[in-house]
Amino acid sequence: MAFQWGKFKYLLVLATVFFILLILMEDKHEEHTSNVTEENSYTKKLNRLRKSVGASPVQYVAVAELTVPLSFSQDYIKGLINQMTVPISLQNSTDIIDINITAVCHQTQTGQQCICQNQYVWANNICLTYPACNYLYAGACDCISAKPTRQMCIPRSELPTFTFTIRIDVNADATLINLYKSYLHNSVYAPYPLSTIMEVSKVDLTTECQLNSGGYQCKCGDQYSWPCDTCFSYGYCDNITNATCGCINGFPKDGQFCQPRTELTNASSCEPVTSTASPTTAETSTPSPTTAVIRRTISMTINEEFNSALTDKTSEKYNLYSKIIKSSVNSVYENTLTSYKPNSVEIIQFRPGSVIADFQIATSSKTLDFSKANRNLASNLTDQKILVSADSFAETVDNGIFQKRIYPGKNMNLTCNTPDPNITEITWSKNGQNIKDDGVKYQINDKMLTVTNTNDNDNGKYACNVTFNSIPYINFQTMSIEPAPRLTTTDSIILKCTDTPINLKCCAHSSYNVLWSPKPANEQLVTAQSTKCSTFTHNVSLVDCSNSDKTLTFTCEARDDTDTSHESKSFTITLTSKKDFPCFSTQYGAGQLDERKAVACDGNSVGNKTVQCTNSDWKTVEDNCVLRVLQGLVDQAVNLQAEDVPTFIKKVLNTTTNNAGEIRNSTANIVAVVSLLNSTAIVSQSFKVDQSIMETFLKTVDVIGSVSANQTWLKLNTRNTTQQTSSLLLKSTEEMGKALTNENFSITTDIIQLNRTSTNGSFSGIIGTNSTTQIVIPDITANTSITTIVFSSFSTVLPARNITYNGSQEKTSINADVVAVIVNKTIQNISFTFNTKNKSLLNPQCVFWNFSLLDGIGGWDSTGCELKTDVNSTDQVTCECNHTTSFSILMSTFPVDNVILDYITYIGVGISIICLILSLIIEGIIWKSMTRNDTSYMRHVSIVNIALSLLIADVCFLIGAGIVEKGELAPVGPCSTATFFMHFFYLALFFWMLLSALLLLYRTVVVFAGMSKTKMMIIAFTVGYGAPLLIAVITVAATAGQQGYIVERSACWLNWDKTKAFLAFVIPALTIVVINLVVLIVVLWKMLRRGVGATTQPDEKHTIVVIARCVAILTPLFGLTWGFGIGTMVSGLLGIHIVFAILNSLQGFFILVFAILLDRKIREELAGKLRIRNLSSNRTRTTSAGPSSSSGTGFMEMFRRRNIYHVADNSRFTADSSQNSYSFINT
Repeated sequence: MAFQWGKFKYLLVLATVFFILLILMEDKHEEHTSNVTEENSYTKKLNRLRKSVGASPVQYVAVAELTVPLSFSQDYIKGLINQMTVPISLQNSTDIIDINITAVCHQTQTGQQCICQNQYVWANNICLTYPACNYLYAGACDCISAKPTRQMCIPRSELPTFTFTIRIDVNADATLINLYKSYLHNSVYAPYPLSTIMEVSKVDLTTECQLNSGGYQCKCGDQYSWPCDTCFSYGYCDNITNATCGCINGFPKDGQFCQPRTELTNASSCEPVTSTASPTTAETSTPSPTTAVIRRTISMTINEEFNSALTDKTSEKYNLYSKIIKSSVNSVYENTLTSYKPNSVEIIQFRPGSVIADFQIATSSKTLDFSKANRNLASNLTDQKILVSADSFAETVDNGIFQKRIYPGKNMNLTCNTPDPNITEITWSKNGQNIKDDGVKYQINDKMLTVTNTNDNDNGKYACNVTFNSIPYINFQTMSIEPAPRLTTTDSIILKCTDTPINLKCCAHSSYNVLWSPKPANEQLVTAQSTKCSTFTHNVSLVDCSNSDKTLTFTCEARDDTDTSHESKSFTITLTSKKDFPCFSTQYGAGQLDERKAVACDGNSVGNKTVQCTNSDWKTVEDNCVLRVLQGLVDQAVNLQAEDVPTFIKKVLNTTTNNAGEIRNSTANIVAVVSLLNSTAIVSQSFKVDQSIMETFLKTVDVIGSVSANQTWLKLNTRNTTQQTSSLLLKSTEEMGKALTNENFSITTDIIQLNRTSTNGSFSGIIGTNSTTQIVIPDITANTSITTIVFSSFSTVLPARNITYNGSQEKTSINADVVAVIVNKTIQNISFTFNTKNKSLLNPQCVFWNFSLLDGIGGWDSTGCELKTDVNSTDQVTCECNHTTSFSILMSTFPVDNVILDYITYIGVGISIICLILSLIIEGIIWKSMTRNDTSYMRHVSIVNIALSLLIADVCFLIGAGIVEKGELAPVGPCSTATFFMHFFYLALFFWMLLSALLLLYRTVVVFAGMSKTKMMIIAFTVGYGAPLLIAVITVAATAGQQGYIVERSACWLNWDKTKAFLAFVIPALTIVVINLVVLIVVLWKMLRRGVGATTQPDEKHTIVVIARCVAILTPLFGLTWGFGIGTMVSGLLGIHIVFAILNSLQGFFILVFAILLDRKIREELAGKLRIRNLSSNRTRTTSAGPSSSSGTGFMEMFRRRNIYHVADNSRFTADSSQNSYSFINT
C-alpha cells in the first residue's frame, strides 16, 4: 500500500507543479505589478489567479484533471488526500495550501455522470446544457449527465445572485388589507422559496389607497414615504418631514408608489406651501390637511364618434385633442374658478361614449361652482372644432364603489361614496340603464346597492350619480363576477397494483384555492400559482392491493378568498392486480376494447375529451379542451369595454401566436378564438377602429385561418354544433371593416390583404396578396369609402355549401380568393375578375356568402350575381353582382345548374300532362269492352291509376314551381301543401308501377293459380294509395316541428340539408325501381326459355329484337327510367342530366304511346267506338306468315300462340283471357 501511495503522491505533486509553472510562465510579467486583482472564470480556463491588493504573496488556484484506473476507487483517493499534510512546500517559495476534489466523473450504462463533491456545485447554465441528473436547487445542481468541456464545479458560496423588486397591486377592501398587514407582520418570509432558483427575501406593504368623501387618499406604509414633488403635485394630507410626506390626495395614474425612506434624499428646494397672508400679518405656516390641494377628475363628453386613435398617446389625434383641451381648461378655469391651481390640468384618457375626455385638475377648495366655468369652456372648445355642450361635464371617480372580488352566488354590495354626506338623492345605473329597487335582484338601502345571488349576467359598468358643485358627480366601476372554478381533476381510473407513486391533479380557475381531502403531507403537494393546478403525489403500498382490489377516494375542493367552498369533485383510484386489460395507461387507467371514457383535460386546459380503447391503446376521439389562457380571455370578453379593445386584442394575438400549434389542431380552441374575435367586433361598433387595431385583428385571423389549420376547419364545418364558426369568423372580420376610420391605408399579412380608400368616381384595382383578383366599380356618384379584404386561403375555412347542399362537396370547391367589399354607400354594380387556383375545375358559379342561409348557418348564394365569362373558362372568371358582401367562385367537375335542364323539364311535363289527359279519356271510352276478364281488368286499373297519379303529381309540380322563384325564400304554407301532394302522388305512381310489375310476374310465373278480382282490388288500392299516404304523413310529422319539411329556397320540395326528408321519397322510389328491374329480368328469362323461333313471323325471328321491343315497352310503365336518378347523384355529366330530364318529364307521353296507342286491341276498340275504322292499322303485307300488325307488338302474338294450349285447360280463363293476360306486356 505504501508503494501505491508514493506513486499517487508523486503523480499528484508533479501534475500540480506542472500547472503552477505554466501559470507563472504565462503571467510572469504580472508578478512585478502591484495593486492588481484578477480572476479567470472556471468556465473559460482551468486556472484562476488571485492577487491580493497591496500584498506581496500571490495566490493561485490550480485545477488538475486526473484520469485514473477503476482500481482507484473514489473513497480511496479521498482517503489519500485527507492523509496529506498541508501546506506542501515546493521550490521557488511556493506552497500548496489546500487540496480538494471538486468533481468525479465516471461511466454509467447510459453515458457519463459528473458529480460535484462537498461544497462544490455545477452552475445553472451547465445544469441546463448537459443536463442535470438530479434536481436543480438554488440555481445549481450536484450532478450532470455528461463530461463538460473545460468547465469544472465551483464553490457554492461563489454562485451569482440577483435581487429584484417586484410591485404587486391588490384591489381589496379595508378588512382584507388589515388582514394582509397582520399576516405580513406575523409571518416569517425571509427566505420563502418559490422555485429551485428563486426565493422571496422580503415583503412590505408600501402604499394603501382608500376613498374618502373628496376622492382617493394614498398613505405610505412603515419606512416608506412619498417624494417631495409627488406631495405637492397631488396635494399632501399630512405634514412634510425631511422633504417627504406620508399621504397624498389622489391616485397616481403613472404607477407611482411610496419609496423606501433610505432611498429618498432631503431636498432643500422643497419648501412647505405658504398660505395666503392677510394684510396685517406676514407669518408662514405649514398647511394642515384641510387646506391641502384636492385633485378631482372631470369627464367631458365630446359630440363625435370615438376613434381608437385616441387610445394611442403617440397618435396625432390624441396629441392634438390633448393640447387643445389642456389649453382651454387652464385658460377658462384660471379665470373662472378661484380655487383652481393654474397649469394643474392633466389628460387622463379618452374613452368611448361618443368621446369622453377624462382630465384631472387641482383645486384648493372642495366646494366650487362649475356652471359658469363649463359654459365658457364648452364655447371655447366648440370654437376650436371640438363640439361640447355646457351640460356634458361631470366629476367622476373610477373604481370608487367596491373594493374586493365578487364570487358567483354571493351578494354584491356597492357603496356610493358621495362628496357630501348630506346628499341623499342617488341614482344607480348599470351599463347606462337605471336600476330600480325591486326587492329581489336589486335592493337599495340609503347609499348602498345590493345585487343578490350574482352570476355572469351581473357583469357590467355600475354607477351612482348625484349632483355636486352644480354638475353630476359619478362614482362608477366595471364589475366582473369571478368565473366558476371549473374544477378539473384526475379521472376515476383503474391502475395496476405497483409500488409506483400516483400523481393526482386538481386544477381550478386562478381566483380560487385548491384543497385536498384527505389532506396530503407538505412534501407530497405542489401547487402552481399561475394555473392553480395542485399535484398530489400519493404513495402506494403493495400490501394494500396485492391480494384484492383497493379503491382510494380523493376529493378536490375550490374555495374563494373567504374560505367559502364553491365546487368540489371526488374521484376514485382502483388498484388491481389483474393484468388482462387490452388498454392501459397511467393517465387513463385500464379499459376494455372499444370502451369509451369522458376524461378531464390536462392542467393547461379546461373542458373534457373522450378517449376510446382501440388496438391496445387509448385514442382521443373527441376533444373539447380549451386552453386555460384562452378561457380566461373568454371570461374577460363577457365584460369587454370599448376603451379596453386595443389592449384586449393584443392579448388575443399574443395568446394565439404563442399557442399557435395547439390552437390550430383543436376545434374547441379555434371556436374560442373566433368567439373572442366576435366579441371584439361587437364592442368595436361603438367607435372608429384604427389601423393598429385592425392589423392586430387580422394577424389573429392569420393564425387560425392558415393552411396548417385546414384539417381542423374540415371537422368544424361538418359538425352540426360548429358549422357556424366559419361564418361567424367572416362576419366578425366584415364588422371590423365597417368600423374603420376614414383614413386611407393598407394592411398585408400572411394570408390577408386589406385596402381602405375613398373615391368619388369609378373604382378599379388589382388586389390580393399575389394580385390575383381585379375589382371594378363603375358608377360611384358621391364620395365613398371602399374597404376590400382579400382572404387567400379561406377555401377550407369557408365550406363549399349552398342552398342545395349543406356539407362538404368533394367535387365542388372555392377556386379563387374570397373577397369582402365594404362600402358606406349603396352600390348597384360591381365586377370581379378572379384568377382560378385549380385549372382542372370547370363550371364556375359566381356566389356571395349569405349569412342567413341554411337557418343562419351561412352558405354560398348566387342571387344577384351573374357569370360573364364562358362556362368552360379555367384561368380567369369574371362575375358581376348588384350588391356588396363577401364574394368568390364555386367550381366543380360537373355543372350544378343549367338552364337547358329547366326548359326540358317544363316542356316535357307540359307534354306529359296533355298525354295523360288523353290516356284517361281513351281509357274511359274503351273501358267496358276492354275489361271483360280479371287480368285485363287489373291491367287497365293499373294504367288508369298510374296515369292519374302522374297527372296530379305533375300539376302539383308546376304549381310549386310557380309559388317560388329560384333563389327566393319558399313560403312555408303554400309550399308545404304542394310538397305534400307531390310527395304523395309521386309515391302513388311508383307503388302502382310496382303493382303492374308484380301482376305481370304473377301471370307469367303462376299460370294456373288464380286470385279473385275483389281480393286483387283490395290489395292494389291498399298498396297503391295506403302505403304512400302513410309515408307522406309520417314525413310531415317527423320534420314539421323542426321547420325542416321543405327546402328553404328556390323550390317546393322535400328538405335535404336539415332533416333529410328527401330520403322519404328516394328510398321507396329506388327500391321499387330495383324490384321492377328484377321482374323485367325474370320475364325476359321466361321468354327465352319458352323460345321464340317456331311460330314467329319472319321479321321477328331474332330473339334480340323481341327482347329489345319488350324492354322498350315495359321500361316507361315500370318506372325504370328513374334509375338514371342515381347517375345524376354521383355524376355531373350534362348528358346524364339531360337524359334523366327527358325520360322522366315525358313519362306521360310514353304511357300514352306504349300502354295505349301501340296496343292493337285498344286501337281497334277505339276505332269501333268512334266509327273510324281507319284509325286501326289495316295496312297488310304478303308474307309467309300472313298479315302482321306494324304496331311493334307481334312478339306478343307469338307469346299467345306459343302457350295457348296451357291456358285452354284452365277453367277459369278462356282462350281470349289467355291472350289478354300476355297482352299486359304491351305496355
